Amino acid sequence: MKKLYRRSISGLLALLICFTAILGSGVTAFAAAPTGETADSYSVAFPRDGDANLDYSGTWGHDELHYMNGWTSGEATWMTTLHTIGSFDGPACYCIEPGVPRNLYRSYESYGEDYWDTFPAEYNRTIDGRAMKTLLGRIMQYGYQGNLSLDWRSQNEADADKLAHMMATQVLVWETVVGERDADFNHVAPGSADAVKSVYRTSHPLYGRFSAYYDSIEANVKKHTIVPSFMDRSEEDAQTVELSWDGSRYTATLTDTNGVLSEYAFSSAQSDMTFAVDGNDLTISAETAPADGVTITAVRNNTRQGVVVWSDGHYGPDGTMQDVVTFRDTVSDPMYAYLHLKVGYGSVKIIKTSEDGKVDGIAFTISGNGVNQTVATNSRGEIRIDSLRPSVYTVTEQSYDKYKPQEVRQVTVISGQVATVTFHNTLKRGSLEVVKTAEDGLNEGVKFHLTGTSLAGLPVDEYAVTGSNGKAVFSDVLIGTDYILSEVDTGIIYVVPEGQTTAVEWNTVTQVEVRNVLKKWSATVTKRDAETGLPQGDATLAGAVYGVYRGEELVDTYITDESGQFTTTDYVCGNDWTIRELSPKLEGFRADPEEKLGHLDHWKNGWVGQKPGDKITFEVDASCIAVQYRKTIRRPALRAQLVLDGDAAYPVLLDGNFDEDWGDCLYLQPILHHGEHRTHTVELTILPTDTPDATEFYLMALIVTG
Repeated sequence: MKKLYRRSISGLLALLICFTAILGSGVTAFAAAPTGETADSYSVAFPRDGDANLDYSGTWGHDELHYMNGWTSGEATWMTTLHTIGSFDGPACYCIEPGVPRNLYRSYESYGEDYWDTFPAEYNRTIDGRAMKTLLGRIMQYGYQGNLSLDWRSQNEADADKLAHMMATQVLVWETVVGERDADFNHVAPGSADAVKSVYRTSHPLYGRFSAYYDSIEANVKKHTIVPSFMDRSEEDAQTVELSWDGSRYTATLTDTNGVLSEYAFSSAQSDMTFAVDGNDLTISAETAPADGVTITAVRNNTRQGVVVWSDGHYGPDGTMQDVVTFRDTVSDPMYAYLHLKVGYGSVKIIKTSEDGKVDGIAFTISGNGVNQTVATNSRGEIRIDSLRPSVYTVTEQSYDKYKPQEVRQVTVISGQVATVTFHNTLKRGSLEVVKTAEDGLNEGVKFHLTGTSLAGLPVDEYAVTGSNGKAVFSDVLIGTDYILSEVDTGIIYVVPEGQTTAVEWNTVTQVEVRNVLKKWSATVTKRDAETGLPQGDATLAGAVYGVYRGEELVDTYITDESGQFTTTDYVCGNDWTIRELSPKLEGFRADPEEKLGHLDHWKNGWVGQKPGDKITFEVDASCIAVQYRKTIRRPALRAQLVLDGDAAYPVLLDGNFDEDWGDCLYLQPILHHGEHRTHTVELTILPTDTPDATEFYLMALIVTG
């Protein structure tokens, strides 16, 4: 701690100022500093040369003083000492270790507000370190916050004012540190110890100004914590106020005799509660009655100075270097106050009506605000529940199978009043939706009939017709489990669907599907020889192609099996169906019924010519025609002649002999290329041969395209 004393010799004073300034060179002023920074502290003695009130009689000083909890101040016969941080002309700081020696050559390290968390209790038995920190921040909030100047002279009005303000701030800091102030900033009598305020004699030239600032800072710090007179800073100790019903709201008006009402904001957990301030009057109101224990919270968003401690790391009356505090940026220092609310009792009356006149013995449960009670209606369908605290209650009717469940009701109980709520039972109803489909897609205008007895014992006999979407809806039907749904006036072309048993459930659209199936026919066709009924010679009845026609439209084709038969699929009944034999026409050729087993299994499912004169004829609609047949290395092989559209003058030779030895060839022979698109006749005949055991001719396919 560097100290500047007034000396009668101005040269010595100048030398000391110069010396201490050199020691403090390079250190800036610290209004706020992060924890861990270092700085020098300076002590400046007043009065200074040129002060009109300078004297050595002791008016500026004090005797040795012994404060509470072991703190002391050594004798200062002629001077008043104040402190700065960073330089002699730096920001004001305040000693927190009265009587601790000052070390001229050591710097301070800064500490944050957590410094006070471990403050030794033996140095202040009135309040703990955290309370001290808060009070110090409030003192500096309202105390002197400027810089000190070596040019201050007490005869100058402005200088005297700053000196007195800083002196008062320091005294209140010491009172807080040594235990002369409680948590509410009330003064604590020091008993046998010296009062801190005696550090300044009443003869001090600035005592009057000092006392005025002392009182002002004290008042502001106390006002900092003043709450409205009808509230308490302790939620536990707060009073309880009963709200009154004014016909539309619950309300109470309270008067603050402390005159701080306008500085507070009010809130509660009840969302509909409002607060209106008019001068010193607070009006609280709510649409609903608060439950027990509803608390009003008032908050004043105060701020105080953040406290920075400059210390050598040792604290207490036996410390090695006098620690000081200064301030930093303001911090939040809110003040809270509390008030509890309550209301009186009220009643609920339940009135029951019903569609079928049943009102007695209907059970209801009322719940809310700690109540959960089940009661039943009397013969008049009424219930009354008394001794209910004002609140919002839930009333629930017991569910009955035949009735539509009642919605849960909310009822507001008002103090001293009877709240009435009415329930009406309605029979349960539901809907049935018939989804109609048909093979032919005709599903509009189909009539359905629903019959049966409802769960309530009432008959149901209703009709519905499908719309363009194919749906018929029976709406608002009494619920039941064994209704019969029937289709009415089913078209002659359909198989009449059987009636279905279905249920109608409450608050549900039950779906039932009804499908119309068309009446159908099928046929088994057997091909027979006209003379014998059986194949003659090498002929076969297999492979004959037949077509099923509706009018002149070919619908399906079929090929006879080894027995000369095929069976059609089902077709919708009608009077324009025909079955016709199609190409190819086999005269000696036989169909190969074996199916191919893969893309390399070529010689299957074609036609075979075994001897000269065997013939096969096709009639096809096409503009391009080609034949695919086998050329074989098993020579000699039969050859065939192809005639297109009966033009025997231009036959096409199909030679089954392959002049290679590596294997049979699947040969493609074009017949017609981009010809006229019409019905063409393709006739293929096996040519004569001198070799009776020639290899058979195998026609793989007739390929056509439009």
